[in-house]
Amino acid sequence: MERTNYIPAGEDKNCSACGKAYKPLRRGMCQPCYRRDARYGAPEYRQLDLDDITYDFVVQNCTRSGECLIWTGALGKEGFPQTADRKLWREDGKQRQIRIHRWMYESQGGELRKGQQVRQTCGNKLCVFPGHLEVSTPRPGRTPLGEAGKYKGRKKRDDDGERCANGHEWTEDTLYVDRRNRRVCRACQAASHVRSKGGDASTHEWNRRKSWEGTSQCANGHLFEEHGWYFNGEARVCRKCFAEKERARWLRVNYRLTLEDFEKMLTDQNFTCSICYVVFDPSKSGLVPCVDHDHANGRVRGILCRSCNLGLGHFKDNIGRLDAAILYLEVHQVPSTDPD
Repeated sequence: MERTNYIPAGEDKNCSACGKAYKPLRRGMCQPCYRRDARYGAPEYRQLDLDDITYDFVVQNCTRSGECLIWTGALGKEGFPQTADRKLWREDGKQRQIRIHRWMYESQGGELRKGQQVRQTCGNKLCVFPGHLEVSTPRPGRTPLGEAGKYKGRKKRDDDGERCANGHEWTEDTLYVDRRNRRVCRACQAASHVRSKGGDASTHEWNRRKSWEGTSQCANGHLFEEHGWYFNGEARVCRKCFAEKERARWLRVNYRLTLEDFEKMLTDQNFTCSICYVVFDPSKSGLVPCVDHDHANGRVRGILCRSCNLGLGHFKDNIGRLDAAILYLEVHQVPSTDPD
């Protein structure tokens, strides 16, 4: 193959392989000849005689994993096996990408129409074994195969100016105009939020939230005058709701408990401390239920009153110290002087 020399020729330095003047030289050869000799073992340029894609070519680029043929060659941008049509590349200089899944399915006698997809029954998208390939059916609601790619334009409805696409009437409550001057339906947005949370949007009744200035209670029914509130820059926040939320977060972060687990432990202990058996009273600071846990491994042991929980903490959960404290109290115990 003739190549154009773009490197200035030396005075009397010629390549020993091709005879052309190149500078600098390596082992008496120019750089192109030297690279071909180092890579292929010969300085001559040889065009490989490439065959068309065959079943043996696909198998050579795969590894066995049980019944699966795992493709080890090139992948497309979506991670599926593909290769280039080497015949077109050799003759016309074009690189036509071929999906290996479709090629293997059609090479074994399968027929595919335009728009049909091939998927794996084994669940591995790198598997190209013909027995694991089948034609996938389109999802409900998709464009029919014969109509794929045909743009018919948006059909303007007669009630487009009065209702949204889902039939909600445009009112002051439902209509919202974003900063791009597009109309957005608040009822549709609320239904989409319910579906994203796993709920049934058909049973959800949407009502526009009232402004915080005109409400006397929070969304959970707590009266602001009774429990208090504060302004966070956008709306009023109920202090009771905030306290319950922080309580749930504290149990989850520090003890990996939920409110249901905490309440179940209180019920099992009859709302009393596990050590002194005093009845809990959240209105008194010393009788607030406290979660007791092992500081070594984080395992929750039970619910204690504040005094018992602090006592175990001050003694470092050391049984020897507690036994020594009991012995100390027994030695220095003053006998009772009360008459019988």
